[in-house]
Amino acid sequence: MSFTRASVSTRGESGRIEVFMMDRATFKPKAYLKEGCPYSFKYLLFMTEAGLLDQVDMVRCDPESAELDAVKQKLSEATGREATFPTVEIAPQEYLSDSDKLIEHYARGCNVDPSTMPALSFYTETLFPQLAKLHE
Repeated sequence: MSFTRASVSTRGESGRIEVFMMDRATFKPKAYLKEGCPYSFKYLLFMTEAGLLDQVDMVRCDPESAELDAVKQKLSEATGREATFPTVEIAPQEYLSDSDKLIEHYARGCNVDPSTMPALSFYTETLFPQLAKLHE
């Protein structure tokens, strides 16, 4: 087993630091989704319809939760820009944001054509444009 990258993270208020190694073959992507976000829902709908939900760990972020600021700070530090949703850690310490880019990434990886997905097509052609305007 070859390790491709080491990750260092601080856990808890004690400031204890954990260092762990991760192999890309055993890494499971982590998707950060904001509840009520039309972009997060579009990505989630694609992953569901493509049968890929078991390929990622989903982190639901409640916009009313005090923990949202900590998640946004973590994502901002990891990506080097303001946090947006959805954001997925697609490989150890490698993040990708933007629902369309994420859908393209996963569609390409599993050889799926998102335009052939009836639920996703319905959402993106009808509901999504209206919800995106409200979300601005």
